[in-house]
Amino acid sequence: MTAPPSTAPAPPGHVRPAVAGPAPDATTRRGRRASFGALLAAEALKLRRSAVWVVALVLPALTVVSGTVNLLRNDLPRQWGALASQVFVFYSMFFFSLGVALLGSAAWRPEHRGSSWTAMRTTTHSPAALVAAKTLIITAPVVLMQVMVLALTWLVGAALGLGPVPPAGFAVECLIAVPAAQPLIAVQSLLSMRMRSFAAPVAVCFGGIVVGVALVLKGGALANAWPQSLVTRALTLGSQTLGTVGALDASGLVALLAGTAVCGAVCWGLLVLVARRRGGAL
Repeated sequence: MTAPPSTAPAPPGHVRPAVAGPAPDATTRRGRRASFGALLAAEALKLRRSAVWVVALVLPALTVVSGTVNLLRNDLPRQWGALASQVFVFYSMFFFSLGVALLGSAAWRPEHRGSSWTAMRTTTHSPAALVAAKTLIITAPVVLMQVMVLALTWLVGAALGLGPVPPAGFAVECLIAVPAAQPLIAVQSLLSMRMRSFAAPVAVCFGGIVVGVALVLKGGALANAWPQSLVTRALTLGSQTLGTVGALDASGLVALLAGTAVCGAVCWGLLVLVARRRGGAL
C-alpha cells in the first residue's frame, strides 16, 4: 500500500522537488489550435447552408461553355492550348475575381441578416479569430471552382477529340490560382464584413478588376502587387492570349508566388487589424 504524500513542513534549507507537468505555453497552443479548428468547423457548417455552392458550380460551367463557343465560332485549331486559352481569357480577367467577390458576399450575408455574429461574439473567441476563420473557409468553394473548370474543360476537350488528358500546364494554372487568390479573398471578406449590401463589395471588386487588367496588359512589377491582377497572371502564365504575364516556368512561378506572399501579408494583415479595432461591431 502506497503511503500518502507527506504534508509536514520541510526542514530549513530543504527544497521540495518540482512536480513535472505540461508546459503552460504548449498547453495554450494546443488549446488555441483546437479552438480555431472548432471555429472553422462552425463556419464550414454555415457555408454549407449558404448560396456559395451555386456560384462555385454555375460560374465554371458558364466559363467553359463560353470558351467552347468561342473556340468553335472562331474556327480556331482543335487543340488543347486553343481551348484552354479561350476558357481562361475571360475567366482570368473577370469571372474568377467576380466569383470570389460573390463568394465573400454570400459568406457574410447570414451575419448581416441574422444574429449569428452576435451569438458568436458572446463566446471567448476574439473578433480577429472569428473573421480569420470565416475568411479562410471561403477557400473551399474557390477550390471547387477550380476543380469544376478543370473537369468540365477536360470533358469538353475529350468530346472534341483533343486527346485523353489536357496538358499539365493547364492543371498547374488551375492549382496555382488558389494561393494566388488569397489576397483577393481577404480583401473581399473585409469589404463584405464592413458593407451590409450584397452588391457593394462586388461593385468595388469590378473596379479592382479594371485596374488589374490594365496592370497585366502593361506588364511590370505592379501586376504582382494587385489582388485581381495576381489571379489573372496565375491563370494565364504562358498563355497564347496574353504575352505580358510571363512564361509558365520556374522564374514565372517564383515571381508570382513572391508577389502573392507580399500582397497576401498586407491584405490579411489589414483584415485582422480592422477586425481587432472594430471588435464586435459589423
